Amino acid sequence: MPESLPEPRLRLPVILLTGFLGAGKTTLLLRWLSESPATGLRVGIVMNEFGQESVDSQLLRRPGLPIRQVDGGCVCCAPESEIDSACRELVRSGLCDYLVLETSGLADPDNVIDVLTDPDLLADVRLQAVVTVVDAEWYARPGDAAAERILARRQIQFAHVVCLSRCDRIDSAAVDVVAKEIAAINPRARIVRLPFGLPEVGAILSAPAAESELEVEAAGDVHDGTDRPHLHSDYRSVTWRFPTPVSRSAFEGFLSGLDPKDVVRAKGFVRFREQPGKVFLFQTVWGRHIIDEFPAKPDPETIAVLIGPGLDAAKYQARFRALSGKMPSLTSAS
Repeated sequence: MPESLPEPRLRLPVILLTGFLGAGKTTLLLRWLSESPATGLRVGIVMNEFGQESVDSQLLRRPGLPIRQVDGGCVCCAPESEIDSACRELVRSGLCDYLVLETSGLADPDNVIDVLTDPDLLADVRLQAVVTVVDAEWYARPGDAAAERILARRQIQFAHVVCLSRCDRIDSAAVDVVAKEIAAINPRARIVRLPFGLPEVGAILSAPAAESELEVEAAGDVHDGTDRPHLHSDYRSVTWRFPTPVSRSAFEGFLSGLDPKDVVRAKGFVRFREQPGKVFLFQTVWGRHIIDEFPAKPDPETIAVLIGPGLDAAKYQARFRALSGKMPSLTSAS
């Protein structure tokens, strides 16, 4: 009797979620999580943040949701084994039908795609699609963030789906201009305008996988012919743990006073003296900030993470000390 062949190993599809700092990647992922039960498919999350502490993983935390954190700074420079191990652990847990890998906003997708399409890892996963989120309001605004725009265009180049976030914050003509520019950078990408539309997980997973080298090759080339170091080589993060609640008005003044050329992104959780028993999520991107009550339980750790080029940790130590009235733990990371 001939020996039976071994059953083929299950390869889970991976959606690579990219986009510059504050573009709205985690907001899109939260929408996917709300949609996931309707698909009947279980999702596993591989999360990477540039700072030493993960704010977004606390936003995503839900009972039974498998999340793995890739440490070591930006995922595009993290050791290959970190991504490999996180993906394999979720595959072999048996708890997931597909994975979403959300990169740091400073990650070059090319490096991450190289890892996901490595022959060894392809035994366990397949790269299904690259979804890139672009802040339409920021992209439509002329500015001097030249290096950041180069990285944003790199992220657009590799996308199969481009989601334009914050389209409700600018007029439709401006959105059309952004969409036209993105189509010129990457003609193959499908463009979705948020918050009006949504790239459905079911449709992405049912489409042919884009795992071959040809299919994940950049659609254009924005390289200027010189060897350019990674953008995040100039970026730093500062993490602050609040020991006590702070004054809301003072904290809002602190956020309003942040120079967007210095602090590109800030996020975290804070408690206010005037509203005891409540926790608030705050976020700042390019000088615009929001503060929302955060209802999730258990309460997240009250921390602040600031990200920007060449942040001076001592300067922000002094500012946070003034807010908190004492010296808590502060760390900085490159």
